Amino acid sequence: MSRLLKYRCESEVFFKDYLPDEFFINLSDEQRISFRKLRENHILFLEKSKELAILKKEIIEKRKKLKKLTANIGNKNLKNSIKGKLSMNTQPLKSLSKLFEFSVSVGLRYHNSKNKKNPKFYLRVKSHDNNFKNIYVGRPNDIKKSLFKIRNFSFENYNNDDLKLEIRLLYTVYIRYFVWKNNWKIFFNQKHQLNDVEQWCLSMSNEFLRW
Repeated sequence: MSRLLKYRCESEVFFKDYLPDEFFINLSDEQRISFRKLRENHILFLEKSKELAILKKEIIEKRKKLKKLTANIGNKNLKNSIKGKLSMNTQPLKSLSKLFEFSVSVGLRYHNSKNKKNPKFYLRVKSHDNNFKNIYVGRPNDIKKSLFKIRNFSFENYNNDDLKLEIRLLYTVYIRYFVWKNNWKIFFNQKHQLNDVEQWCLSMSNEFLRW
């Protein structure tokens, strides 16, 4: 036969979770305040302890997963690890992929250092073998007009920093394609003005974005 009533102390802690009414009523005001605060903080302690236990369990699981993933990735000296396979399959393509390792930086030059308006945009392209080329791109309005023709989108509200990013991306895809189609020697012997890049993009339609 099931019990209809349970002792309160089976599930709660005396003096921390509860006090019988007649006990509580006979406490002084100071004791009542202290008891309420004790009870509130005991409840909070239990809640946070539960959260902490859950977090500890999650951390243990995460550590197990981390250990497994680390072992799976391994290092390039282990042929069966991901890094090992990555390294092994990189070698046959190394000389080819190296051709496309280059940097493109964009700088601004001002006619008047005090009046920093209408700057000239310049690129510096540096290839994998440290050869470099400086390219004059144009002024902000020239760039905005070309970008509009290429992207069919207004760049009028773009500031100089925004334009620098667009130009860097635009020339990056252009250079990749040019080097793939030709080589670095030919690249360094040509001017690559903004109009050249614009015409290339228009001839490629939106396919240039894939490069």
